[in-house]
Amino acid sequence: MRFVALIVAVGLFAGVAARVNALGNPPSWAEENAKGHFPYHRLTADDFPINDSAYPQFGMHTQGFFRFHYNDHWTEHNGRVVARVRDWNVWSGFDRNKSSRKSWFKKIAETLPHEQGHLDLSELHSKAFADTPVDTLPIGEGATPKEAEANLQRKMTAFSNRITAQNQAEQDRYDAETKHGVNAAKQREWQTSIQERLKRAGIHF
Repeated sequence: MRFVALIVAVGLFAGVAARVNALGNPPSWAEENAKGHFPYHRLTADDFPINDSAYPQFGMHTQGFFRFHYNDHWTEHNGRVVARVRDWNVWSGFDRNKSSRKSWFKKIAETLPHEQGHLDLSELHSKAFADTPVDTLPIGEGATPKEAEANLQRKMTAFSNRITAQNQAEQDRYDAETKHGVNAAKQREWQTSIQERLKRAGIHF
């Protein structure tokens, strides 16, 4: 039931794409699906392949992902090059490759609401990341365009890693307070709070 977000940063340094809304679509969902990555949705038992060796401490395990692409442009002044993100796109969802359930685990229906909470929290943190204004994103610097763009990519990766850490901290707190969904009162409390946050963020299936 522990969740770790998968972060993949891809810098696209050539060309300019149209501005895409936060939590937009990837270049191709068909390609993502082929990799075992699916859009955010209501989880069912069929989402969880049986794997008795993965995450031995959990009967079920949910893992999400988020990815981002960006285009940057650079300018030069007094011998220093500065690279800035011009536009970017973030998308997220469910990673079926790293989600699983045990063959012996029978309380699937009872556990699905808890696992949905993990995916919901992932989506909330992904949305917060996606909603970062472009003009507040990291800036790359260097002596050459290549150096500046490499510096920008390192900073963007570090930025996404901070989002991952924040997400993981809340995922761990969610598990601890609900005792992995066993504490029914705490589970209901978390579910109510998560649903309110999803509504405020405009996130829906």
